Amino acid sequence: MIWKPAWIQGWENLLAVLVVASLAVSPVLIYRQYRTIRKIRVTIRKIHIVYRRVKSERGYPGSSSDDVDKVLAEQKRYRDELPEVISQYRDEANKYRKVHNRLQSVIIIGSVLTSAVTTASVSFAEVRWVAVGISAVVGLAAGFTGYFKYRERSFNLQQTADAIEREVESVELRVGKYANMDERKAYMNFASTVESLRDEQNKRQQQLDQPVEVKRDEYA
Repeated sequence: MIWKPAWIQGWENLLAVLVVASLAVSPVLIYRQYRTIRKIRVTIRKIHIVYRRVKSERGYPGSSSDDVDKVLAEQKRYRDELPEVISQYRDEANKYRKVHNRLQSVIIIGSVLTSAVTTASVSFAEVRWVAVGISAVVGLAAGFTGYFKYRERSFNLQQTADAIEREVESVELRVGKYANMDERKAYMNFASTVESLRDEQNKRQQQLDQPVEVKRDEYA
């Protein structure tokens, strides 16, 4: 074994800690950057939509002649409003995800602390009440998680937002099921599909809001 001065060993240990910390933090930073980029994309899309709407309303060169059709114009306006709906769904999904992650952190950390404090209470009887308090907090966090189902709410909202975004991109690029459709038929199917997605989301939300007893009566 090669002998090293104490200060070198100290620097090596510090470097190792920094490397481990950077590896642990990097996924969080990458995810935050991803969310920032996605928000910027939504903002750019909104600006483009406003520009396209103004150009269409004022009849500038390059505006679509099919906008004369009122139904088609309303469907296009509906498409232009969807980025705001997508952004709202994602904001709500992020809110529920944060609540779920915080409650899970309380459950995990509280469970570990409860075990440690319970072990310590064998030698120090006065810390038993600390274990009782931590157990109560863990139980409340688990109860809130199971009753309000924050994870399921977040998943449903994110899934609906992604599905609507795919439909918007598909109808604009005329890909997927819209590839061989004319403009009128494409936007008619697009509006119907998006409304179905939003209706399914509302139904899932209502199911999560129902008490457990009501759900049991429905399936009985």
